[in-house]
Order: sequence, then structure tokens, then C-alpha cells
Amino acid sequence: MSSSQDLHPLSGARFVCERAEGPALVYTVTVYAAGGRTHQATLRWDAEGLAVAEPVCADPWAQTELLKLARVLRHGEQARLSRWRGP
Repeated sequence: MSSSQDLHPLSGARFVCERAEGPALVYTVTVYAAGGRTHQATLRWDAEGLAVAEPVCADPWAQTELLKLARVLRHGEQARLSRWRGP
């Protein structure tokens, strides 16, 4: 059994996105950042098709990376996505 500490990389962040139940395209997102910080958010798309993550990640770099991953999620609509991104 792995611990949550195993999910935190030494640099950058690991993004874990899981699609919520229901007809709308909504994801719950957990960002495991280096240093042991964790951020949780909900990712959805507004009426104009722009990705919205709420609450906004305190780290601007991680927020930017999350919105980049949103394009992949919207296109593929997969149930789960896990990606590591370096700074």
C-alpha cells in the first residue's frame, strides 16, 4: 500500500483528474506538488467553452498546467487522467 507522500514528486507536480458522475463534463482534481503540498479543485467548462478550476491553485505555475491538461480532458473525456509535470 502506498502512502500519499509517494504521490508528491521531488519537483513539479502530479495531477490526478477523475470525472464526476453525471452528464456534465466535470472533474475532481488533486494536485500533489513538490514539498508535500496538496491542492484540490473542481474542473469544469463555462458556456463559452473555457476551462474553470475552482478554487484557483495558489501556485500560478500549477494553475497554468492544470488548464493545459483541461484541453486534453475536454477532448478525450476520459474517466481518469494522471500526469506529472515539471516546472
